[in-house]
Amino acid sequence: IKYLLGGDIMWASLTLIMLFIYIAVTIIGITRVSVKRVIQWLIASRVIYILILITQIVITIRVSDHRFYTAIFADVLAVLLGGLTELNYTNKQQNHLINFNVIGLIIVIIALIGITIYNVI
Repeated sequence: IKYLLGGDIMWASLTLIMLFIYIAVTIIGITRVSVKRVIQWLIASRVIYILILITQIVITIRVSDHRFYTAIFADVLAVLLGGLTELNYTNKQQNHLINFNVIGLIIVIIALIGITIYNVI
């Protein structure tokens, strides 16, 4: 009954929605040519990944009694998402985007989606 009343599923849904918005915002930001536009999209990406981190912490608090390690791992992935975002935008502003960092960002996003779903089911 607690899942039907907007508990863990609500927070996971919010996280997943923000992750998909984050994907779109980051793709748009990294593909911009103008430095001014890149910075605007960087700010949007920052707001979104901070919100993702907050929702992951809430999920950790709610599921830590039965999924402690995977919940903590999801928090670490959310922090890593922020770090990779900053690294990719820094590389973009210096005009040498590194494929390894972009691939790492994609892997972190996919892992975060999977672990978020696993934690609340």
